[in-house]
Amino acid sequence: MSRSMLVGRLITALSISLLLAGCAGTERLDTAMATINRDYSRLQDEALLLNIVRRSVSLPAHFTTVTTIRGRSRLSAGANLTLPFGGDAPSDFSFNPHMAIEQGPGFDVSTQDNQEFYRGYVAPISTPSLAFMLRQDYAPELILSLFLESVHFQGPNGTERFYNNPSKIADFKRFQQMVSRLVDQGITMESAFLVSRYGPELELEQAPSIDQLISARKENLAVSTPGNNRYQLTESVESARFCFVRPQENLFKLARCKLESRKEFQLGDPDFFGSVGGGRVYFEAKGIGKVELYTRSLAEVFDYLGECVREQEANGTLLTVRTHAGQQPIIRVEQGMTMNAMVRTEFAGDEYWIPKGPDGGQSGAVLSMVSQLLAQAQSVDDMPINNTINLIGQ
Repeated sequence: MSRSMLVGRLITALSISLLLAGCAGTERLDTAMATINRDYSRLQDEALLLNIVRRSVSLPAHFTTVTTIRGRSRLSAGANLTLPFGGDAPSDFSFNPHMAIEQGPGFDVSTQDNQEFYRGYVAPISTPSLAFMLRQDYAPELILSLFLESVHFQGPNGTERFYNNPSKIADFKRFQQMVSRLVDQGITMESAFLVSRYGPELELEQAPSIDQLISARKENLAVSTPGNNRYQLTESVESARFCFVRPQENLFKLARCKLESRKEFQLGDPDFFGSVGGGRVYFEAKGIGKVELYTRSLAEVFDYLGECVREQEANGTLLTVRTHAGQQPIIRVEQGMTMNAMVRTEFAGDEYWIPKGPDGGQSGAVLSMVSQLLAQAQSVDDMPINNTINLIGQ
């Protein structure tokens, strides 16, 4: 074989090596992204479970979040080729290809101990958030049990109060009866606009010009005319209201969904049945009755789940809700070693875990909903930079 042919084959081999190296790098990058996604979901579930366990023993919850995930993939390859050349050159040659792959994700992990996060954490859960949950494939009984603290119903026979208290089984069961009563009549939520006054009423000699009306419209404001030469700026905010699709009781019939195709409600209307700030939602019809719903904050949801776990550990009682598959636990947390865990965590030297499959009840749905609400409560822009922890993984 001539030297030129040998050199050509070596160069071809080197090219193939570089090509294969590039393919291997791409495959490893795809695998790394799938691993990051899986591990991040697992870590998030473990953090939620840990905080639920912490609240079950009356310890405060702590939150962190991964603000940035940076991928790094770098490939370098080459070869050292020694060929005999000249009359005095040795007869042997050497070919030493080499390749280096540097790959690994980088994470920025920030603790959620800032004012913006806790403002959303302790605020009552908004009705648009509840509407978003009800549009998903979760049991409405679970959503109402998780996010309602109590229901007060005023009817012809007086006022009944139903408290969603896991520590008092009689109260909890009575509350579940009220939840079934609401669900059987098709309680759901629909979008609505809440109109409120913006500023004082104005008395003008001339009507607002087109430019002024356009400027107000850009700020999501409208101009109404309550009387001659009197004008009022109003603001319309998209919100959500509770309603019923198959009402059986007279009060709930008046809260039927799409009542006369009405989509706008004035601030303070007793038949709005939505939240105007705070945790109280009510619907009132004169001469018939009134129903009030008191919603929880995300902080109170963790307290509630901690109480469920505490009741299970203390008395072996699983607090259940009605679902299409029958009665299922709201959340089920076991203690000890196991191989059948959907998610597990360690706290104070003990291992806590949620069973896989049907044995876990509605635990997976609970973690999913709480995770979505946490995402709403956190703001990356407001996270402090000085307590950011950088974790680099290979």
